[in-house]
Amino acid sequence: MAQVNGGERRGIIMTEETKSVVSVPDYLAFITKVMRENEEFLHENAKEAYNEVVELVNDAIDLAKQGVKEKSNYAKFSMDFFIYHILMPYSYAIYVDLLAGNLPVCFMQLRLMLESLAKCCLADSRYADQPFFQQRIELLEKKRLSTSKLMEDLGKELRVGNDFKSLWHQLSQDWVHTRGIADGVVNYVVQNSDVPPWALLIPMSYRASDLGTINKLQEQIVKFRDLLAVITATAV
Repeated sequence: MAQVNGGERRGIIMTEETKSVVSVPDYLAFITKVMRENEEFLHENAKEAYNEVVELVNDAIDLAKQGVKEKSNYAKFSMDFFIYHILMPYSYAIYVDLLAGNLPVCFMQLRLMLESLAKCCLADSRYADQPFFQQRIELLEKKRLSTSKLMEDLGKELRVGNDFKSLWHQLSQDWVHTRGIADGVVNYVVQNSDVPPWALLIPMSYRASDLGTINKLQEQIVKFRDLLAVITATAV
């Protein structure tokens, strides 16, 4: 619970590590400490997963640079909007949340990125005559097609089968819907006789039992980056 006294923001927070009440500045120090510990854990135990998240950020940077170099009509293309305002901030957010141990949010952010990638690509291809990216996206939304259907259509157009649809369903069922989160917690408890850290408090230090979920995140980021590469090879 936080309170304001004399214009200064102060507060008290209970941390899992200390089992005691600490001030907000102390809690910020605790956050930094846990994130540094988690970074070390990832380097030692999940280097490939850590690198995949970093490469996702690099993809965003490279595409943003490419867009600035090649295009002057920023407001026209939905894919430009996606790169600058979804891919860039959310890829950085995944990196930060990975270090904080906030794995469910990493998957949720990846799902939003995938959905936005698909919709922005389709908006540009189907409504290329519209001069403003927002109009293109609005026209696509007015068709009232399900996200699953859009994913299926895009997969066919790009000749990647059900890759978009499959990844979107995995992310949705496991990490966005209440049942998926509940199943994830229960399965973790059954397998490890413990509650997953991300279901208790954020930030939380990683344990060896978290490697399965971390590796799953790596696997799905790899799939997302592959699909991003397919689209940007022709659309950007």
